[in-house]
Parts: sequence; structure tokens; C-alpha cells
Amino acid sequence: MLKRIILIFLLVGIPLFGIVVLGILGDHRFNTLPYFTEEGPIDTLVPGVLQVDDFELINHLGQAFGSQDLQGSVWIAAFFATDAEHVGVMTRQLLWPNFRYRDKKGISIVCFTLNPEYDTPSVLEEYVNMNTRYNGVDGKWQFLTGAKEEIDRIIRDEFKIERDPEDPENIATLWLVDSKGYLRGVYHAASEDALRDATEDIALLRKEMDIKEHAAKKRYKEFKKNPPTPLPILGPEGHTIPPFSFTSIDSLEVSHRDVEGKIKIVDYFFTHCPTICPLLSSQLSRTQSILRKKSVSNEDVMILSHSVDPVRDTPERLSEYAENIGADTSGWKFMTGNKDDLYDQARNGYYLTAMESDTAAGGFFHSDTFVLVDKLDRIRGYYDGTSTYEVDEMISHVLQLLSEESFEEGIY
Repeated sequence: MLKRIILIFLLVGIPLFGIVVLGILGDHRFNTLPYFTEEGPIDTLVPGVLQVDDFELINHLGQAFGSQDLQGSVWIAAFFATDAEHVGVMTRQLLWPNFRYRDKKGISIVCFTLNPEYDTPSVLEEYVNMNTRYNGVDGKWQFLTGAKEEIDRIIRDEFKIERDPEDPENIATLWLVDSKGYLRGVYHAASEDALRDATEDIALLRKEMDIKEHAAKKRYKEFKKNPPTPLPILGPEGHTIPPFSFTSIDSLEVSHRDVEGKIKIVDYFFTHCPTICPLLSSQLSRTQSILRKKSVSNEDVMILSHSVDPVRDTPERLSEYAENIGADTSGWKFMTGNKDDLYDQARNGYYLTAMESDTAAGGFFHSDTFVLVDKLDRIRGYYDGTSTYEVDEMISHVLQLLSEESFEEGIY
């Protein structure tokens, strides 16, 4: 009898223990979806990624509706007219995700008419009501009309769809758009499994959002329970980081516009440095890894490393350096450019030292300091980049800034 009990425990208890440990205590990495550029899909969020962020039309209820109304929602974009020959095929495809998520908030279907003259709000309202009669959430399916010139612009500029000149009213492309407006999935409406695939892809995007939201709520609860001392605003009164434009790996431009509204961690280095630079980069790599484990995304925090040796630190050399240290370059930008501009940004923007030096190892002298810059481009902290203790303090201050923002905006 005792042997039977032990056997039952081994067969049931150990797998159950594994589920508990891996499911609750484990550090999971879920599969996710690519981003898209005009050249094709990529795995990381970088400048040039396609984003839908500028349109406003009229919906089936006769109300203004646009990209701002979709912020925070995952949505599928479709393009057809209700009097088109293929309207039945398109509708059947869209009913897959509509049925699956009929009771879930934050997931929408957005259709753009290709015949606004025929598709008045009353015509579109009848279509939407017919297909959403079993939905548990109002407004999940939006059908938009408006000026044909504006609809054509949206298709061309926001979704980068090239229409067949011989059949411009037949668009079989369907896009999946994430909560920030980034294009994350593309499907062909004629494919039998297109929207079944999209339905599963929506689940991946929702998982991304859920993980990030859970981490943010946890940080907020800790912040509210034990509010830390607010971080000071450093530098002269009213000082903010001046605009900049430098060159990153793959010769891509990185400017202040690409990091607007994000927390920044800034340093200066050079790839041939024989002394402290490898340690600085190692600490930043560790910082990036810790922030990722805490579900802090590239949309929240960006690392900016500026070269003080731009002649030798070409984009190709920076790319090789980033690869060697295992940097995630979607959230860590290595920048080169005009030497005077780089040095001026160090002195007058971040109050750091960056210069050529005959006496310094490697021929350049630069600060070993990390600068923490908030989303309003104000300096909030300086940290010794060679000190693990101070870098850990910087990481805690990054999380503090994120929690302060949630508290001030009343998000949780």
C-alpha cells in the first residue's frame, strides 16, 4: 500500500510541482510578433518601424473616429466596400476574431470603406449591427467612411499598401495593429486560415500587454506602500537636453524625436578604449537585462551610448561592438557623428566631459558617469558607471520614475 502511495505521488506530485515552479516562479519568455518596416519584418522596435498614428474619419454611427481612439487597443484593419463582390469572403474572415473576442475589451476590428459614396454611415451601421449582434462589448467593430482622398492617403501612407492599378478597389491585405499603433501582422484575406492565424496572434499581443501591465501594477503598489524620496531635478533651472541628431549602427539616424517621451540612460565611451569602457558597457548590458526581466520595454526606457572617437567608431564598427557585447540594439543606441557635435552635447547637454587627450589611455578622456534623463528631458541623476552599487541605484531610480508617472496620472 505504501509503495502504491509513493508511486501515485511520483506520477502526480512531481509534474504538479514542476507546473507550480515553472508557472509561478519561473522567468518566462513568450513568443512574440515581428515589427514591420518598408523593407520587411524585423524582430525589434527600431526607428523606421511602420506605425499608424494619424487619421480621423467618420464611423458607422456618424461620429468622428480615428487613430487616437484606438490607442491602447489591439485591432485588425480591413479595406473593402459593403457593395463589393468579395464582401462575403471578407466578412466571414473577420467573424473569426470577432467571435473569439466578442466579450473582450481592448480588441477591435476596423474596416475602411473603399466606396464612401455608397457606404454612408446608415449603410455601414446596418452592416455592423448584423455582424455584432452577439457581441458583449459595444463599439468593438468600427466601419469608417469619409473623403475618398483621405481614405486613399491612409491606405497609402499609414498602411503602406500598394494597390493594383487595374483593380484598386480590391485590397486583400489585412493588418494587425498593436496598442501603440505599430503594424505587427499581415495576412491575405483569400487565405482560408488568415484570420484564424490573426486570432492567435492577437493572443500574443495581449500577453505582451498583460505582462507589462502586471509588472507596472506591482511597481506601483510597492511605490504607494513605501513612497521613496522624489528624485531631484539637476542642472540649471529650466535646463532640458537640447535636440540632437547622430548616426547609429546600419547608418540609421537617431535623434531626439526617436526617444521623445522616454526615460534615457546616457553615457560616453569608445570602442578601442583600453580601460573603463568595457566595464561601462558591461554595466549597461546588465542594466538592460534587469529592466527587461522587470517587463520595462523600449517604449519606456532607452540607452544612448555616444562615441568620443567618431573617426574610428564608424556605424559598422559600432554594430560589431554591439554584437560582441550582446546588446539589444532596439533599446540601446550606439551613436557616432560629428566630433564637435558629440562633444558639445556632452558638455552643454549632459554636463559630462568628452575630449581628445594626449595623456589619457587610448587618446581620449571622458566621464565614467551614467546620466538618467526623464521623459521630459530633465536630468534626474548621475551615477558612477564602474560601481555596481550606484548602477543598481540607477536602476531603482528608473523604476521609481515609471511608478511616479503612473501615480501622477492616476493609472492604477
